[in-house]
Amino acid sequence: MRKLDFLFSLPQYKPTPFSIRLYYSRNLFFSFFLFLTWLSLSCSGITNSKVGTRSRPLYKSGALERNEVWAGVIQIAGDIVVPEGITLTIKPGTVIGFDPLVGTHQLIVHGSFYAEGNIEGMIVFGSLGTEDEFELPKSGDWLGVRVMQTSPNARLTYCRLQHASTALLCQSDSVHIERCLIIENEIGILCQDTSPFITQNEINKNSTGIQCDQGAESEISYNRLQANEYGVVCNDDARPNIHHNDISTNYQYGVACYASAGPEITANNITSNSGWAVYEGGRLRDNFIRGNNNLARIEQSNSRNSEQFYGVDEVLDPRSSPVLEAGVQTE
Repeated sequence: MRKLDFLFSLPQYKPTPFSIRLYYSRNLFFSFFLFLTWLSLSCSGITNSKVGTRSRPLYKSGALERNEVWAGVIQIAGDIVVPEGITLTIKPGTVIGFDPLVGTHQLIVHGSFYAEGNIEGMIVFGSLGTEDEFELPKSGDWLGVRVMQTSPNARLTYCRLQHASTALLCQSDSVHIERCLIIENEIGILCQDTSPFITQNEINKNSTGIQCDQGAESEISYNRLQANEYGVVCNDDARPNIHHNDISTNYQYGVACYASAGPEITANNITSNSGWAVYEGGRLRDNFIRGNNNLARIEQSNSRNSEQFYGVDEVLDPRSSPVLEAGVQTE
């Protein structure tokens, strides 16, 4: 498979209800949707020259000098910088491919950033791979999207981010991430000394799903974190609020805490992780914990150490049945 074609292909992944229609669609659907995108943008005053296609993508690199709206197919051939005072808006259905053959690049946001897709037109960020049809794109092919401290607004909804070193680095409290698919990255979301809002996302097949560092107090709710090496990792006195998530079938720990991290872990389903459900920190309340550490039973212990969690700060009200509203909710 060559270049841009990969980003239009079907990922090997079973999506949740909000994305089924998109991910089981054929390439023809994407082509048709890009045409509709072009038509709607033309009617709204955005000219044809600003809409890339699969055969003629728009090439982008360097710092933006004015507000820009991206649509169609975009090929990235160098770092993209959104300076302070500049806004980058990305339209639904846009496909943004980073070319690893010309370097490992990133999108750095100091200004405002709006990547807002919809259920019929997810925005795709990913690697173009190589010319070798037998060599598929892989995690680390591009660096990711970096939202810096100076960014006053950053919103990502209905985006698919894959094959990055860190798909999303959040250093601003303004970041809102909702209804996104974050898959096959080294780190899905990295929060550093900030409080982004992370809700209703599928975060799967990454080395680490979400990582909170440097005292981050992220709001992590109603997400599904599955088939990662680690679901959530908390470092350096991080204090995220982790509630109403489905954290399951990860290959190591569901939630891992290091260096005095102390998350609030409330009303989650933490099940069938190969290692500990929760390790070395955190206050647990009203969680359903079952099948971790290769054990089939439901965890009912109130102690700081049990067969399925280790070294936590507190355990209150363990559940005997799943939290029905945990995880991604169907619209």
